[in-house]
Parts: sequence; structure tokens; C-alpha cells
Amino acid sequence: DINGDDRADIVGFGNAGVIVSLGQTDGTFTEPKLVINNFAQDAGGWRVETNPRELADINGDDRADIVGFGNAGVIVSLGQTDGTFTEPKLVINKFDFAADDRQA
Repeated sequence: DINGDDRADIVGFGNAGVIVSLGQTDGTFTEPKLVINNFAQDAGGWRVETNPRELADINGDDRADIVGFGNAGVIVSLGQTDGTFTEPKLVINKFDFAADDRQA
């Protein structure tokens, strides 16, 4: 749930960025919408085999946030009530693919 309405949403990481379909009360989903141009191969250079991306509520607001392990470190985008995410922000320059600390 990325917008805090207690309904499951669909979040995909496509070539152009993050795509979202919000869950509706009737069990259907909204049309997919590109919500952020990052976390993708063509938008940021993210690769499935080296840059995992996860959804987790990291700030306790009951909305899923994106946590990505990028080439520079951990990048976070916070989920918003409108079904979008904040601009990606580097939160720690560790845990990247090449770092020794990733194996710890």
C-alpha cells in the first residue's frame, strides 16, 4: 500500500522508471502510471542483477517507500498519499554492489 488507503497497490520497475497502479475499492486497479523517472535501467542505470529495489515503510507512515541499492549506496523515495514517490535521495553511501560491506 503506497498511498495509505489500506488497499494493495501494484508497483513495477520498468525500463523508464517506477510504474504504479493503485488498488480500488472494487478490487480493480487504476491504469498504470509512470510516477518517477528513476530506479530503472534507462532512468538511472539500475540493473536487476546488481541493484535490488524493495518496498518497505521506512518512516512509519503506513505507506510503502522505495529502498534501492544503487551504485552510489542506498537510495530512498518516500511513498505519498497521491500514489507517487518523493524524489530519490541517497541516504547512506554504503551497501552498493561493489562495496565490501554488502557481504556483511
